[in-house]
Amino acid sequence: MGVLAVLGIILMFLHISGSAVSSVFILSILGLFYFIFSFALFNGIRLRDAFKSESYQDTNLLKIIGAILLGISISLVIFGIQFKLLFWQGANEQLLIGLLPIGLILIVAAIFYFRDKTEFYSRIFKRITIYGGLGLLLYLTPTSTLVDIYYRDNPDFAELFNKVLEDPENEELRKQLNQMREEISKKNENNH
Repeated sequence: MGVLAVLGIILMFLHISGSAVSSVFILSILGLFYFIFSFALFNGIRLRDAFKSESYQDTNLLKIIGAILLGISISLVIFGIQFKLLFWQGANEQLLIGLLPIGLILIVAAIFYFRDKTEFYSRIFKRITIYGGLGLLLYLTPTSTLVDIYYRDNPDFAELFNKVLEDPENEELRKQLNQMREEISKKNENNH
């Protein structure tokens, strides 16, 4: 699922039709998956065995709680990534709310890993590296930079879009942006 999410994001930045919608769909499913099934995923329990009590004989309550907290945090980061890539408001706040507990879990997991070196902590490190790393990268990347990259073929639109992001309450700028968007859309239709 993560590979599909990355592919969707790449296609979105290549302006492939329908890629933004598919990226939203895939990232939403991925975020919900971590939110719901993290207790089983990080404890190495197959989904079909997730609701069988005997599946939890090799784990303990603290690992289950830690897995749930990490799953919720990763889910928040995934939704924050989605918000950031679609230029929705609240992306950085959502990323930060997910990244802070991920950082704390990373510290705790590192301490226990060097003591036990179990597969449980390896699973945690892999997911934190992937989602925490991408989330941190996007958190540190200004939205204006992403806008400039996404609209690299239309710098005038990118500039106006960045002005709207800086002043979201400015109705005149929003009207200008919508007008420019319509002009670009008509131009693209005429070219096809």
